[in-house]
Amino acid sequence: MRLYKKLLFSFCTLSFAIADCSAQADESTVSSNRIYFSSGYFENTFNSNEGMSYFPMSVYETYNWGFEKLSYDSSKLSRFFSWLIGGQILPLYVHGVTNTSFHEFGHATRDRRYGFNDIYYRPNDSSKTVTSFFSMFFERFATPFDGASTGAPNRGTADDEADFVISAGGMNNEILLSKLIAERIHERGGSVPDLSYYLNSKLGPYGYSTSDSKTGDPERLVSGYSRLGKNITRKDFQNHYLFSTFASGTFYSLLWGNIDYLRNSQHRIKPLSLGGFTLPDFYTYLNTKGISTEAVLHYQATENIKLGLSYERIYEGDSYDQISPEILFQINNQSHYIKNYSLKPQLVIGIESGRVDLGGSVLVEATTQLDVGMFLKYTYYNKNTLYGERNSPFASHSNELLAGAYYVL
Repeated sequence: MRLYKKLLFSFCTLSFAIADCSAQADESTVSSNRIYFSSGYFENTFNSNEGMSYFPMSVYETYNWGFEKLSYDSSKLSRFFSWLIGGQILPLYVHGVTNTSFHEFGHATRDRRYGFNDIYYRPNDSSKTVTSFFSMFFERFATPFDGASTGAPNRGTADDEADFVISAGGMNNEILLSKLIAERIHERGGSVPDLSYYLNSKLGPYGYSTSDSKTGDPERLVSGYSRLGKNITRKDFQNHYLFSTFASGTFYSLLWGNIDYLRNSQHRIKPLSLGGFTLPDFYTYLNTKGISTEAVLHYQATENIKLGLSYERIYEGDSYDQISPEILFQINNQSHYIKNYSLKPQLVIGIESGRVDLGGSVLVEATTQLDVGMFLKYTYYNKNTLYGERNSPFASHSNELLAGAYYVL
């Protein structure tokens, strides 16, 4: 089968990349973690899926910073217990609070995208409801492993396409979160707990799709595909989720990084690479056109320039291809007040039956000597692209401008 051939190729490539693990060496022994404030946190005003994603990333990075400061690394035995408790067990709690909240926000932002407002969240197994993402997040502190749900008045009037996009928003957001973790590792490095966060976000939709519930998202999505004229099953979900997890280079980079921490007290995790190319990552999304898999590759062209390319294709369903090239320019000058600048333009090109759908974004960041930074991101969402379907804030307009600040821990 094509799935197993891809996995075999990934494992073979891994053996060569580990031989080049010097890519993990860096002038710093810890990763660069940040706390963000984003205009996207005003959920009713901006309804920004990508803008809100800065919050769960801030939670994860703050925990990483704490782990790097508090882990007891004086001996192999102490490192093992630091790794087990602080690097693997406690992140399950943080993940239960954070990932599930962002899953539910994925439903909410797609609700608002189709005009279903007055969102309410049920943050745990009780009957209590709240009306904001942040209220849901803090409510989950006491019940991190409970289920959660999201609703909106009149959602039942949604057409088949809107109902599907809303239902898929939660599982797609978990995959988005795993991608953001991987992208941060490529750009700024990762830490030991990232293995737990990454795996749980990447495999969360797989685990959900194996449950026997007849009322959850997977069942609604299978029914939704049927109404859209597509014969796609839970087994199809599971196969693609498993492949995209265990064929991804970030998984092996994190695994190797955790081993390196246990052996050498090395906290900083960098991507495994071959001749400047990192191992590819894969992501599975559920779209109205069908199940897609996105392949992402990075290349360190020069000290200041990184190139990225993603290719996303519908493998179960309609024919659609999406190509997204990007460039990351970084300028570092420790002697100036603004010690770091970065510019990251990305183009999104969708192709279907000779039609070309264009979208894209530009992200600018600047960090000062005080370790305080600012960012500005403009995005044009083309609703016809896979990226636009999953993330565009409103049906009435395609433009989004996000601004915010961050503090480097």
